[in-house]
Amino acid sequence: MSHPLFADDEFPVSVLPDYPVDDHTGDAYHWMGELPAGWDAVGVWGSEGWDLGCWPYQAVAHYDCPLDVAYGLAHYIEGDVTVRAFGSRAARDAATDELALSTWLWQKNGPREGLPPENTPAAEIPLRFRGPYRPAR
Repeated sequence: MSHPLFADDEFPVSVLPDYPVDDHTGDAYHWMGELPAGWDAVGVWGSEGWDLGCWPYQAVAHYDCPLDVAYGLAHYIEGDVTVRAFGSRAARDAATDELALSTWLWQKNGPREGLPPENTPAAEIPLRFRGPYRPAR
């Protein structure tokens, strides 16, 4: 079922209470230390916990609304921050899957074999490269 105000799963960023902004005063470690309440840095992704980002130049953070109405994705690259909001955890995690794939291909710091080409939609990325890392998975 689609959201009554927004036709798709990506929402305007204004639905998030506070969100990370550009920060050119330090590096990704500094940025992660200054994340607003409710935001958590995501360091690893996929079934084997491959690096997500390239610290200290790049980092990723997620926001989960306590009322399950909005989910955020923030991507820090050398002080510039892109924030996106979603109506579901699944949509936010799919966007993170695509971001992880792009980062792994560009940085060459992820899985060594089996990655699909860049710009592969999340639904077509092999399952082992998708979703948050869970050690017991």
